[in-house]
Amino acid sequence: MVRGIYINRSTSERMLVCDALDRYLAEVSTTKRPSTARREKPAAAHLKKELGKYSLAALAPDIIAAYRDKRLATGLSPSSVRLELALLSHLYTIAI
Repeated sequence: MVRGIYINRSTSERMLVCDALDRYLAEVSTTKRPSTARREKPAAAHLKKELGKYSLAALAPDIIAAYRDKRLATGLSPSSVRLELALLSHLYTIAI
């Protein structure tokens, strides 16, 4: 409850990140420039592999920070990691 307003979280607790990413790629990514849509597919695959098992409501900042640190430790450029996290951020913006 925020400021006395009830927020129903049941939908976000049932939907997994992998399902939300699939829907995002099908409905949102297709409306973007082709180069952007192509770039988002591998980023979404990495996100689904690591974070797909979590529900949208269960994904917490510490989980995302651990994912970021793990991706940076593999030698991936910080810009690529930033773009993956930007995709996740836009997914939540669209979902809301």
